[in-house]
Amino acid sequence: MTSPTNGDPPRLSLSRAEAWVAHAALLDAGAAAVDAGDDAPAQCRPIRRIERDRALDSVGAELLRDALIDYLGEAPVRDRAPGRSLLRRIDDAVESRPRSRSDPRDAGRGA
Repeated sequence: MTSPTNGDPPRLSLSRAEAWVAHAALLDAGAAAVDAGDDAPAQCRPIRRIERDRALDSVGAELLRDALIDYLGEAPVRDRAPGRSLLRRIDDAVESRPRSRSDPRDAGRGA
């Protein structure tokens, strides 16, 4: 994955093992959201984008990062190394992205 320097969505270059781990992590997070009452979990969007080899938007990248954090705590041994590698890369991409002034996550913060 290349580091986003101009605000473009992070482009993931996933190995087969990383793609499986991303898929499993997002499915687990989506299932947890459904169990909590969400009829259309947001975690489905990044799955579709990853399967189509499309870039993730900032929300999708954050959803994947959060899903990986939750998943890797109890992941099968075979998923841990590729999952940690992917988590490092997606975390770097999310943290290096500049937030726009109109970013809704900044709402309510002092200006």
